[in-house]
Amino acid sequence: MSLCAALGAAMSAAMAASLPDSRNMGLSAAARITEANYCFARTRGLAPERQPPSYLVLRLRIQVAYLNAGTRPLIIPVEHDRTVYEALKPGAMNIFRELPGIDGIRPSLKLMKELPPKVSADNPGDPKNDYFAVIPAHGDIVTSLLEEITFPVNHKMILRHDPDLRGHRLYLRLQLKQQELSPELETDLSDRWTRFGVPWTGNVMTNVMTIDVPRQIPQANPCVDGPFETPGNRQENLGAK
Repeated sequence: MSLCAALGAAMSAAMAASLPDSRNMGLSAAARITEANYCFARTRGLAPERQPPSYLVLRLRIQVAYLNAGTRPLIIPVEHDRTVYEALKPGAMNIFRELPGIDGIRPSLKLMKELPPKVSADNPGDPKNDYFAVIPAHGDIVTSLLEEITFPVNHKMILRHDPDLRGHRLYLRLQLKQQELSPELETDLSDRWTRFGVPWTGNVMTNVMTIDVPRQIPQANPCVDGPFETPGNRQENLGAK
């Protein structure tokens, strides 16, 4: 089943989770896990000889689709902030504090006060750009960029108390908040772009996704991108059994 075709069922299931309400206004989001793998990560430190042991992480790639149930096209900024919710059982979910330095975590987006040079003030889609997307009325778009999230599997730190995921079903959900426009810019674009749609800068919640983490993790390799590209990230250095 395609991501967009599954949207209706997914959004019905999403209502079961106890999370903050979305500023919906006709826009919904559905998400699915497209890739999951395990690897051994090492916390980067200033003194290599004092680095803690490697630890096992679960790395997910998630694809999101937006559905516009309204009667007018919506014009949304592509950039967004995200909040990840997690739980080990159905029901209330907690905010997952993403690991610093992993998957290129971005700082919170700043308010857009003026259009980027590549965006026309007269047409949000011509010339093509990576800043705005137009979602047709009663239509949908599937994002080309994947959300990448890394969960520690059984890693304990003094300042973090992440649950041991081994042998559990992990429930997760995303809140996506599109980049905000200044009131002046939003008013101006609403007038200029009225024949293309309505600028929209709210937030949406996706459906709840699940993944079963085995009790015995299969053989895993060192994490090889980002801050994990470090010699010595081997299973024998995990430190925890």
